[in-house]
Amino acid sequence: MQPLRPAPTAQRPVWMWAGAAAGLALAVIMFLNSSKPHTPAAANRPPTGTFVVSGAVLLGDGASFIRDDHGGCGGTGDHAGVKNGAAVLITTRDGFAGGKLTAARALTDGTCQFRFSVPAVPTGQDTYLLMVADRDPRQYIEHELKSALLALRVD
Repeated sequence: MQPLRPAPTAQRPVWMWAGAAAGLALAVIMFLNSSKPHTPAAANRPPTGTFVVSGAVLLGDGASFIRDDHGGCGGTGDHAGVKNGAAVLITTRDGFAGGKLTAARALTDGTCQFRFSVPAVPTGQDTYLLMVADRDPRQYIEHELKSALLALRVD
C-alpha cells in the first residue's frame, strides 16, 4: 500500500522564510513606534510665560452708578452689569484669562471704583482684548497691560 501523500520534507521554501522575516520586522517597527509619545505639533511649542493684569474700573458719571449705605456702589441703567463679581476677560489668539470686579467703593471725588486682577495672561501675544462686564472690548498691547495699574473708565 502506498501513501496518498508524499512524506513532508524538512526544508521550507525560501519565500516562506522571507515572509516570516518581513512579518517579524514589521511587528518590531510597530512596537517601537507605539512606544513613542504622540503629541500634536502645537504641543511641541515652547510654553509661554504668563503675567498678571491688575487695575481699576471707574464709573465717573453720577448717573451711571448708585451708592449703597456701606460706602460701596454699583452701576445702574446701561451700566447695571458693572458691579462686584462682574467678569473681566482678557482674550488673545491663543485663549483667554479671566478675573472679577471686586472692592466697589464710592469715592469722595464722585466716582465709583472697582478693583480687578486677571492672573495667567499669556505673554508674547500680538494684541490683547480686555472686556469688563460684557461691555465693548478694548485692545491693548502687552507693554500697556504690564505697566502701572491699568485704569479704565467705562461710562
